[in-house]
Amino acid sequence: MSGEKILVFSSREICYLSGNFFAHQIGAAFEELGYEVDICEVSEGDDLDAVLEPLTGRPYRLILDFNSMLPGLAMEDGQPYPDRLSGSFFNYVLDHPLFHYNSLTSAAENLHAIVPDEAQEAYVRAYYPRVKRVFTLPLAGTRSFTAQGREEAAERELCGERAESTPAEADKCLLNRQADRQCRVFFPGTYDDPERVYRLVQEAPAPQRDAMKALTGMRLADPLLPMEEAFARYLQERDIRLTRGQFALSMNAMYPVDAYVRDYFRKAAVDALLSAGLPVTVMGEGWQKYHFPDERLLRRERGCSFALSFERIAREEILLNVSPIFSHGMHDRIPAGMANGTVVLTDENPYLARRFADGETVAFYSLRDMDTLAGKAALLMEDSGLRERIKRQAYREFCAHDTWKHRAEQILKMSDGMEGRDGAELSEKTG
Repeated sequence: MSGEKILVFSSREICYLSGNFFAHQIGAAFEELGYEVDICEVSEGDDLDAVLEPLTGRPYRLILDFNSMLPGLAMEDGQPYPDRLSGSFFNYVLDHPLFHYNSLTSAAENLHAIVPDEAQEAYVRAYYPRVKRVFTLPLAGTRSFTAQGREEAAERELCGERAESTPAEADKCLLNRQADRQCRVFFPGTYDDPERVYRLVQEAPAPQRDAMKALTGMRLADPLLPMEEAFARYLQERDIRLTRGQFALSMNAMYPVDAYVRDYFRKAAVDALLSAGLPVTVMGEGWQKYHFPDERLLRRERGCSFALSFERIAREEILLNVSPIFSHGMHDRIPAGMANGTVVLTDENPYLARRFADGETVAFYSLRDMDTLAGKAALLMEDSGLRERIKRQAYREFCAHDTWKHRAEQILKMSDGMEGRDGAELSEKTG
């Protein structure tokens, strides 16, 4: 291991500077494992040749980027940039792959992908043959300074002159320390008016518009249905045959469906909570477009940088996750809540049901029945003992499986080619 180097890029600005944050978190984890790490941040206006050319030819254990723009970047001789690098290049795709059609159809030969969802892994494997290998690996969680300080203060208060304290005493002290945290449902995430997004569907050309309307209806009726499976059913019912390339390109063109479904369920979730008389705080861009008849229990907060979002999460009791776009995977809000002493209230899916127990490490509700969301939120607000039990078990789960060090170790296994192209065995183990 000594002397081996890893290269981590931040080549594209992602919302709230999250790509840069992820690059530095995974870089620090690789360093903790004993590797030297180069981090290359590419900013708008940079002389790309001056920034990227010096990295070519250097031997790297592996190369990683998030939502990378590099596969689509060609050098003067026409060679894709990843093929100039000495080391396996991984594009960690953080959205549905349909949004990354250009990078995943790149002519690059040195191209591997990581996605946070098992259905998306299957989609890339089936429709993007230029990607050599693809793996499922949800993002990790990050501990906030607030959460760390809370534990350190509790330990100091408990120990005083004593060298040890019992687990029961520690739990009691942590409960006292958290008593000033107001119990609301907190949702950090952007929002757009679903009706505005749906106009993009209505304004599409006729054949595409018909497909998009059908897919929207299918996904609202069955939130666990991946968009690619809905599209495959639509084509089969009409005896329409497409090549893999045509299928992937059509999916890319129908991106408003995914955007609409996301915002539709975010609105439905907040509507259900407010209708039940439960207090809600939303944080992120676009929530001024949200309206509800009685908003006295609603707070809107502006978004913050991704690094600061963990501090905000650590101040809350209940963290809401609404993620129909990851219907067979895990959104990073989940490990973020688990890492920071906040109960995660999330829509259930097959991946999460395998990993977590309802009422023990997280609390589940169903996107098909928003009454389950309101009921579970009310239960969590009323039962502080249940919240504390879930927080403790969730934190243990986070420490055992969902730190950035775990993700670094898993990516190193991927680079060893342990699972071949489909990564099926690794997918079952990760997260």
